[in-house]
Amino acid sequence: MKVATALVLPFAYAAPAFPPPAELTQGVVNSNISSIAGGALPNNTAAVVTGSAITGLQLLASLENIEAFFYSDAIRNLTSGVYTTGDLLLNDTLEIIEKIAAQEEVHVATVGAVLRLNSGPVVPPCQYIFPATNFDEFLAVANLITSANFGSVIGLQQQLGASAPALYPATTAILGVETRHDAFLRILHGVVPNPAPFETGIPIAWAYNIGLQYTVPGSCPVEVPLPTYPQLSFDPADPPSFANDSYPSTMSFTWDNQQAWVQREQGKQLYAAWINQFNQPIYTSVTVNGPGSGTTPVPEGMQAVAFMALTTLQPLDFTDLQDATLVGPLAISIS
Repeated sequence: MKVATALVLPFAYAAPAFPPPAELTQGVVNSNISSIAGGALPNNTAAVVTGSAITGLQLLASLENIEAFFYSDAIRNLTSGVYTTGDLLLNDTLEIIEKIAAQEEVHVATVGAVLRLNSGPVVPPCQYIFPATNFDEFLAVANLITSANFGSVIGLQQQLGASAPALYPATTAILGVETRHDAFLRILHGVVPNPAPFETGIPIAWAYNIGLQYTVPGSCPVEVPLPTYPQLSFDPADPPSFANDSYPSTMSFTWDNQQAWVQREQGKQLYAAWINQFNQPIYTSVTVNGPGSGTTPVPEGMQAVAFMALTTLQPLDFTDLQDATLVGPLAISIS
């Protein structure tokens, strides 16, 4: 299998290794990675940012680290036979995933370079656990992780407003590539690559907490200064998958009822806050089935990946919703 992998890469360059090189965090990309990715570190990384924009860059760094590790881990699993591709051609599939992995590594280095130029703390990788045990589950997790990543870019631009215009060209350039990755991986799974006319932006703390679902607790050398919430889990907790053929009418979930944030709001009406496409949040009432367990209706008309968290308020502003979130969020494959 490893011999076949070497054949798909031009000029005898090796596939992105696991784990990704540590120097990426410092803004350094080697020629092997840049050759596979199709480009090196941009020569236009001198955007001047401060304050909340630094936090936004640290968030992007944390999510890009996750993706770089996720795709390089997938290459390792494909070349070792842990993942099998069924009717798909292994070499062709590997070639694209290797390019995705290399492009994510260039993204890590790009964000790291901007942070260093602005004297912001860089964000080294943590230790990660990915719940995929086969290739189909890998594709399903990739859909959720990538959706959270480009959702964070849209959310970051919305929450920063006019305070950091120098940041927007670079983040938008990354956003376009992320959506291409998602479209290709959806094609591999056999579903439509463009399920909705708009991508979904989410509050940046939501994106950070989705990333924490794949992160070993206590393993991060640098914590991004964003709120962390108790985790929300599907009930039942099935393996990762794409959407079912039928649209769900309700959804059940569990959470840790002993968390301080939850205890503080005990007895109040819980709402599920849903975000999908370029819409304001939709709220549905949660029926509490027991301590740390609930069910809610699923709003009609959503597509692609939706995001949902629990709150006792119903704010329409992203930043207010971020502050009002009690538990979650979940990334949910709808179509």
